[in-house]
Amino acid sequence: MDSGGIPAGEGGGAGRASGYPPERHVLRDLGLWTERWEGGSRSGLPLVPEILGPSGDVRAGVLATLVDIAGGELAARSAQPEWIATSDLVLHRLRRVEGKELLARPALVRRSRQTVVLEVALSDGGPEPLGLATMTFAVVPAREAQRHLAAGGAPPRSEFALPGSGLDLPLVEKLGARCLDAASGHFEIELGSYTVNSLGALQGGIAALLVDLAAEAAAGAALGSRCETADLALNYLALARESPVRTSARVLRAGAFGALVRVETRDASGRQCLLASVGVARV
Repeated sequence: MDSGGIPAGEGGGAGRASGYPPERHVLRDLGLWTERWEGGSRSGLPLVPEILGPSGDVRAGVLATLVDIAGGELAARSAQPEWIATSDLVLHRLRRVEGKELLARPALVRRSRQTVVLEVALSDGGPEPLGLATMTFAVVPAREAQRHLAAGGAPPRSEFALPGSGLDLPLVEKLGARCLDAASGHFEIELGSYTVNSLGALQGGIAALLVDLAAEAAAGAALGSRCETADLALNYLALARESPVRTSARVLRAGAFGALVRVETRDASGRQCLLASVGVARV
C-alpha cells in the first residue's frame, strides 16, 4: 500500500505461478517453507552459518523475517475475503538457538473488521521457546490478484527454495547492505529484484534486518563493544519504493549490559518508512 503498511501474506504463494518471488530472491536463498493444516500453520528455515550474528547466534532480523512470513500466512487466511498489511511487529529473543532449524507457529489473538492480531512462537525443536513475537495487521480491500490467490487455495506444504537456492555469502553481504557510519547507524541498501516484495518495495523482513544492523552498530559505538539485538519493536509506516533505503539510529539509553536504540528508515524520496525501538545487549 502507498499510504502506509507493508503487504503481508506472501508466504502463501511460494509454490504458485504468481511470478513472485523471482528465481533469485532472498526468501528462496533462506530456504523458507510453510506447512498448513485445518486451523493452523507453521513456517521454518534451516539454520546455516550465513545467517548468524556477532555472537554466533541467529540474527534478530532473520527471526523477524521468519515471523513476517509465518504471521502473514495466517493473517491473510484470517482476513479473507479481504487482504492485510503489516502495521507493527514486536519480537523478543528468549534464548540462543541450539537446534538445526528455526520454526515459527502463529496463533490468532484477535480478528476485527479493521485489524488482525497474532502471536508467533519461535522454536528450534527444543523444549524451551526461542522467542515470542506479536504482530498487528490492518485489514484492507483485496485487489483482484489477491482475491484470485486466496480463492485458489494453498497446498499442504510450499517451499520458496528452488534447485540451486541457498546462501553462498553471509546474508548481510549477499543483500549488499553497507555501513556508512556506525556511530549514527547509517546503513543503506539498494532495491532490486533480490530484496523487494510483490509490490516492488523493500521486503518487510529485510527492512527489519536493516534496523537490526543499524541498532547494533550504533550501540556498539556507544558502548565500545560488540552488541546483539535482543528485542525489536517495529512500526511499518510506508512502503520503501525508491532506492537506496537508508537507516539512522540514536542511542536513547546506554548501560553496563546494553542499550535502547531508536532507528528509522527512509527511502531515497525522504519518505519515513519504518520507525523502531531496539533493545541491544552487549556480546
